Amino acid sequence: MRYCGSLTREQFMFQEMRIAARLKMDGLTDQMILERVYEENLFQYPTEREIRSKCRACLKRIKCISNIPFFMETLAYGTINEAKQAALVALMCYHLLIQDFMINVIGEKYRRMDMTLTRRDMNVFFERLSELDEEVASWSDQTIKKLKVVIRACLRETEYIHGTEETLYPVLISYEFITALKNAGYRSFLPAFNVFD
Repeated sequence: MRYCGSLTREQFMFQEMRIAARLKMDGLTDQMILERVYEENLFQYPTEREIRSKCRACLKRIKCISNIPFFMETLAYGTINEAKQAALVALMCYHLLIQDFMINVIGEKYRRMDMTLTRRDMNVFFERLSELDEEVASWSDQTIKKLKVVIRACLRETEYIHGTEETLYPVLISYEFITALKNAGYRSFLPAFNVFD
């Protein structure tokens, strides 16, 4: 798994992920989902290229959790809050950048009970990654700026933060959610959800 800047184009895409997960739960293949999303314009995007590229991104994320019934069912049909958390799990599984940020920045903040998330925290995260990874070091300032915006948007959508505030809010996940993470081999994700055991 490597760090990838493609998140600048993809965003969090909760509604799109939910649509694709429901179609997957209905037994459709990836190709059938692509065709259905395009033909019925289920994502409500203006161009075929955008529809297909965003749908492929959703399917790649869903593939990461497709063998974990709890997360698939939660993403497709769960409450909005838990479905967004399931979408975040899929995103963390697929994008090492998000996984690293959620565990090592957000999880560490929760562990230390430091309920702030500042620009400096973001800057330090990307500086550290640049020192550790040649791929990240090669990214332009513009790419890093866009990634920071996307990360903050993901955090807003999943209610870790609100608006432009620098306050980090605690998230709540169910016992079933915690158990599913552990059983799937994602125990390392728990700090990102404010769970320590």
